[in-house]
Amino acid sequence: MWTLVGLLCMISGGGALAAGPLGGPPPTSDSTRHAAFDRLLEQFVDARGDVDYAALQRQADSVLAPYLQALADTRPSMLDREARLAFWINAYNAYTLKLIVDHYPVASIRDIDGPPGGGTPFERPVGPVADTVRTLDEIEHEIIRERFDEPRIHFALVCAAKSCPRLRREAYTGAQLDAQLDAQARRFLHAAPKNRIPDREGAIALSRILKWYGGDFGPTPAAIQRALAPYFEGSVRDSLAQGAYTVRYRPYDWTLNASSLDRGDGDPERAAGP
Repeated sequence: MWTLVGLLCMISGGGALAAGPLGGPPPTSDSTRHAAFDRLLEQFVDARGDVDYAALQRQADSVLAPYLQALADTRPSMLDREARLAFWINAYNAYTLKLIVDHYPVASIRDIDGPPGGGTPFERPVGPVADTVRTLDEIEHEIIRERFDEPRIHFALVCAAKSCPRLRREAYTGAQLDAQLDAQARRFLHAAPKNRIPDREGAIALSRILKWYGGDFGPTPAAIQRALAPYFEGSVRDSLAQGAYTVRYRPYDWTLNASSLDRGDGDPERAAGP
């Protein structure tokens, strides 16, 4: 008969009860879970965050498909909050890459057809995540934005456009998520082609992302400025914290975020948005 002391010894000593449910293998670590995506991003994404889609398309079956299968097989409900959020951000970015390579060459993600009956490519089923076929809109709006109160995801989700945030050359992981999202926010907000803070005397010009999803940062332009203030220094930080700037929003460049080796025939001046 097991004694209480014996059970406690097994738990504290790393015996069978510590290995995993019902004596199974230890849980997969977050870094191991996304290691294949790490390698893909390092290989096909350049220092500017642009993607060599032609090369990725040629190797998609060996470098992208296995990671997508892992996303299908994972049960994110078993992960902690940070690991779950990292999982869904990676899923969005990975399936965006798949959507492009499945239809490459294209000049813009918006050139891809939506689902039968109409709609945008973001409403098109892209593949299974957590054993359910998803769309990019579902991942972003119904899962990430609905379940996680984290506006910095708008600096991490990359929809394959030049005006999107830069695609990182590493996967997101729960252990590093806060630092990764902070770095993404700082990089995006200081990128002159996307934001001009300040723009001219008494004004700032923000990415249209901050117009479309402004409510995630705050209910007013002044509240949005206060949310951005920690990523700046000196008088700019002070003015943002006071909500003192006049705000305008920049056009959105939907040209594909292809690397210099893989520009295609997109028009670099293409700029349109809702």
